[in-house]
Amino acid sequence: MSAALMDVRFSKNDEQVVPFPLAGQVSTVRRCASELENIHGDAALQYWKSECRRLAERLKTLGCTQEAITQQVMAFQTEVQVEMMRRYSDRLAAEA
Repeated sequence: MSAALMDVRFSKNDEQVVPFPLAGQVSTVRRCASELENIHGDAALQYWKSECRRLAERLKTLGCTQEAITQQVMAFQTEVQVEMMRRYSDRLAAEA
């Protein structure tokens, strides 16, 4: 057996899946921002809660800790807010 193969270490522990960060999922961020621009009040709140819960559940299924899930969802929420502000600024600039 080659030395390179002998040096390969295989973990006997359970492996952990590291999900792509929610905040970096640009299409999801943009989709949510677009949806939230078109709905208001209780409908917007319900949409937002269900979307965040769905994303959190997906992370839980992948084996993320509650702390990691909370951090990911909070970062995602921030990115959606930033996207909404960007879109609003773009509309204002287009009207000027």
